[in-house]
Amino acid sequence: MAFFLGIDGGGTKTRCLLGDEIAVLGTGRSSSCKVQRVGEACAHDALAAAIHEACVQAGISPRQIARTCAGVTGAGRLEIANVTRDLLSNIVGGEIEIIGDVEVGFEDAFGPGPGVIVIAGTGSIAYGRNAAGKTARAGGWGHAISDEGSGFWIGVEAMRAALHEHDGRDNSDLLKDLIDAVGAKDFDDFVVKVNAHPQPDYASLFPVVLSAADRCDSIAAGVLGQAGVQLSKLAQTVIQRLFASVDDISVASHGGVLANSSKVRDAFARELRLQTQKVRFVDEAVDPARGAFNHARRGFA
Repeated sequence: MAFFLGIDGGGTKTRCLLGDEIAVLGTGRSSSCKVQRVGEACAHDALAAAIHEACVQAGISPRQIARTCAGVTGAGRLEIANVTRDLLSNIVGGEIEIIGDVEVGFEDAFGPGPGVIVIAGTGSIAYGRNAAGKTARAGGWGHAISDEGSGFWIGVEAMRAALHEHDGRDNSDLLKDLIDAVGAKDFDDFVVKVNAHPQPDYASLFPVVLSAADRCDSIAAGVLGQAGVQLSKLAQTVIQRLFASVDDISVASHGGVLANSSKVRDAFARELRLQTQKVRFVDEAVDPARGAFNHARRGFA
């Protein structure tokens, strides 16, 4: 009997599924294995912890695994893929395939079929494949120059909008929340902290913006609405490249921003339908670890 491992290695956590040709036998979860963020040693430990947990549940050794598929952020860069493969080779047996985290999400949503997926978590990206097998992506080029509509983008835009409000008149409630969230003593200390090096984790401010919007803060609500618009632009770019003459396009979504904010979801869907009326939204939840697991099983000779 052959055993297969699927890994979702996102920016905030690592999750894996382990099973055979018939069923999932174990699951594991740990901290981020994103090499660019945590370094090789911590990435190795995160992978090892998640895999160990799944193997204990399944009652097997990691070396008994016949094929592993890992979807990781930045896998399109050869050095990231190679480092991740090397780390896994010290833990598991068998074949190892490294693909992008967006690809394993797509795999779960659509399998070998056509569609478009938009992912918005710490970062953001849109990815699609048409019936001819042609693929395209938009976004996902990193926080400094891309990732529109992501948690990181929302954190930065919320600070920018709140500071504009501060420049015009009294401090907004959102600015007060942001000052508290970064542990600043006052406004001046806040400015120092958010401009510090190394850069703060602006994505961690997303829950603050979400909470403010739930209290009807107009600045926070506006930022979340703009995030949805930005994500729709990513999807529209992929649709234009792959589905110009197609009448029915399936669009799936995944990630903490879209999952946790109805304002982002509603703006995303509304704007995309305005631009592309032939869209059908996939309601089922996307599980990238499951997509990686199914990819590992399908690729086994």
